[in-house]
Amino acid sequence: MKFFTIETIQESIERLQNVPGNWLLPAFVFAANDIGTDGVVNMAQNLGTDRFLDRYFHGARINLPPATRGNNLLRPRLSDIRWKSGPFANDHMIRQDTKMWGNLFSSRGYREMRQRGEIVGDGPIVQLTDDFKPQFEAAVGNDFRFEDFMVWLFAFEGFPDHIEGWNDLYQHLLENELGLTEFKEPYRGRFVLRDPTLPWPLTVDVRPTDEEFLSRLAPKLHAQIAAGNGTEDTAEKALPDLADDDSTYVEINGAIKARESLAFLLAGPPGTGKTRFARQLAFKLADGDPDRILFMQFHPAIGYDDFVEGFRPVQAAGGSGVRYDLAPRLFLKFAGIAAHNLDYTFVAVIDELNRGDVARIFGEVLTYIEVDYRGKEFTLPYSGRAGVLPDNLVLIATANPYDRSVTDLDDALLRRFMVFEMDPSAAVLRSHLQDQHVDAGVINRTVQAFSIINDNMPHGFGHTGFLNVRSVDDLSEVWLRRVRMGLRRALAHEPERYRAASQEIEGLLAVREDVNDQDEAQVEPEQAPGMG
Repeated sequence: MKFFTIETIQESIERLQNVPGNWLLPAFVFAANDIGTDGVVNMAQNLGTDRFLDRYFHGARINLPPATRGNNLLRPRLSDIRWKSGPFANDHMIRQDTKMWGNLFSSRGYREMRQRGEIVGDGPIVQLTDDFKPQFEAAVGNDFRFEDFMVWLFAFEGFPDHIEGWNDLYQHLLENELGLTEFKEPYRGRFVLRDPTLPWPLTVDVRPTDEEFLSRLAPKLHAQIAAGNGTEDTAEKALPDLADDDSTYVEINGAIKARESLAFLLAGPPGTGKTRFARQLAFKLADGDPDRILFMQFHPAIGYDDFVEGFRPVQAAGGSGVRYDLAPRLFLKFAGIAAHNLDYTFVAVIDELNRGDVARIFGEVLTYIEVDYRGKEFTLPYSGRAGVLPDNLVLIATANPYDRSVTDLDDALLRRFMVFEMDPSAAVLRSHLQDQHVDAGVINRTVQAFSIINDNMPHGFGHTGFLNVRSVDDLSEVWLRRVRMGLRRALAHEPERYRAASQEIEGLLAVREDVNDQDEAQVEPEQAPGMG
């Protein structure tokens, strides 16, 4: 095998840095899958998108450690990749942790091409239109050299010894790598050898090491990995501690000490951090002791005999069968433990409270979660035993009041809880993305999209759905896979409003990712319960 020198790879990448990847790479995928204007092609039955691009754009090519999230993409500098600024500024190759290639292209590039009428079809089934070629050639200009792109394609794996020139390499790519005899006509203006007289660069017989590739082509990424900050952390991340001056915690802790309430409800639409915050509160109130915390989630199959007391099968004496014993169940058993440890606070967390039939699940216990009835004995109807809920047992529940749930949050239920409403918060979203060092332009687009969605969703859409956004492609996936269908349903009777909101968001996604949008409109900060 022969290999290009690292100097040749650097020079080729520098000539590619003004080429838009969102045109170059989809066009290369189409060309490799032999897609033209003469009929539809199902790429899933040919080379495909994800598995094909992984061949040339994956960190495994140089044994790059996995990214901290998502995919382990490795791309040369291209105009729509952030390489001029940020932590890896001026590296010749950039690692991206976008979740999937389908997000970069199937969900974004292909979709925009379909909207503009440059391709037709659905999903992996694609056909070019007559508009594709002029738009492709306008985006990828005359100064593009396919030779430079081939240098990247063969940069790390090399090529056979018999190849001694650009034409040999071009034919090897077509015939041996792609299984083609030639590219179809729409690509021949760009995917062709530009200059037959272009000299063949120096090659070497020994492949540079992965360490040499990484240290010279991506020195800043190399330094980050060497410092131990660029590999996958497989350990479960600990839940961050809640600050002593968190406003919601202060109010809840004050209510407990003043005996105003021992039951608290975090209510709001999905994605507002209710479950996470309930866990943080529980650990804070229980001094971080997991043995003093009970986590449960309600759903329609949960009943009184799961929560308070019920019959359970146990093995009969001698192992000759089973018998059914009546015994305290999850909540009542936990309350009994708390009653024997009155010097400590115990916390029961019930997630999705209104997804179960609360009156049926709690039974008579619903009355005794109130402060005035704590410590008072009551009779359990199945066993006839006495039950009691001690003063040191705190109940924290979460609920989405807008769900089509088994139980509505009626007044009888609500008056037993102190309610904290948790609303979607642009301020929390912006603060989190800034803490993650996301590019300012991506933050601005994300917050704008979030605001558009919440202006049009009747009950709002939570900020937690956007917390993993790191690029415009990530934002595109959130919009397509998590939000768009819900917005369409919510505005089913207002199609014009849906189209207007959808077009506005699509406009945000169509902008180049590397543009610095400091001048874009800023969303006014706001405060959300438990997030300050």
